[in-house]
Amino acid sequence: MRRKLGDRRTRPRFDIVGDLWGTLETVLRLPLRNVGRGGALIHSHVALPLESVHRLTFVSEGRDLSTQVRVRHVEQDMSADGERTYLIGVEFISATPALQEQIERWLLAGEGAAAAEA
Repeated sequence: MRRKLGDRRTRPRFDIVGDLWGTLETVLRLPLRNVGRGGALIHSHVALPLESVHRLTFVSEGRDLSTQVRVRHVEQDMSADGERTYLIGVEFISATPALQEQIERWLLAGEGAAAAEA
């Protein structure tokens, strides 16, 4: 393969004839609207396909707690500045014991705060 003048690539590139499918993984930080024992509601600028499976990582108290989730519902929403956003309900497929314990702590803290305000 002959290199073009000004091409600084050290390795050859090949043209693809036809379709070559691939996947791209990306990491987005998304606000968590609420969480329960079975799933969570997240806010996103990107709609996710129904029934699609993703890895969700919660960062709490310096720990990363990951689990697989399945998208169960997607609702279109409008942000305060008029931008289209989405509320995405996900179901935990296989929450680890550490994540389940953290969710219980969040739920207890939320119930305690609600009782104190009432």
